[in-house]
Amino acid sequence: MGPTVILTGAPGVGKSSIIDELAEQAKREKIRLRVVNFGTTMLKNIEQESRELERDQIRGLSLMVQRRIQFEAAKEISKMWGDDVLVVDTHMFIRTPAGALPGLPENVLKELEPSLLILVEADPEDIARRRSGDGSRSRDQQALEDVSNDLEWSRRTAAACAVAAGVPVSIIRNEQGRQGEAARKILAMIKKVI
Repeated sequence: MGPTVILTGAPGVGKSSIIDELAEQAKREKIRLRVVNFGTTMLKNIEQESRELERDQIRGLSLMVQRRIQFEAAKEISKMWGDDVLVVDTHMFIRTPAGALPGLPENVLKELEPSLLILVEADPEDIARRRSGDGSRSRDQQALEDVSNDLEWSRRTAAACAVAAGVPVSIIRNEQGRQGEAARKILAMIKKVI
């Protein structure tokens, strides 16, 4: 069985761009990756319940519903294990009306059984710019201080998840325009757990 790598970071940190680069680099090196987006899996499960929502509306659902579909998504993703490296694209926490909901609570971590946790970070100014420029998503507008707090909260949550899962955690910087470099670093880490 291939390893499961959780690739996480605050919204707007540039995970999608890094994942695109990572997939290309892995393909060139003949490393088979399977990438799955946790939020998209959750949305698919909600749609099966005949609910019409956009992905960013999930965080407005009741906490009980969010936790249930979160665990269902983890169970579905865990069935995707195979010989490929499974890369799970997710967030360390979700801002809800009730507060920050962990993106990887203990039951989800146990289901996913990660081998490695990678937290992507970027400068708060870059994140704020990306968030405001992303017309494809319904992101909350936040002050720069809120973005800095998101980064700190993500870092602390990643450390707690690494302890709970008993796996290493690494922080990768995604400097503006240097996602290829970040992807190379991530691929080097993945090679250590294959």
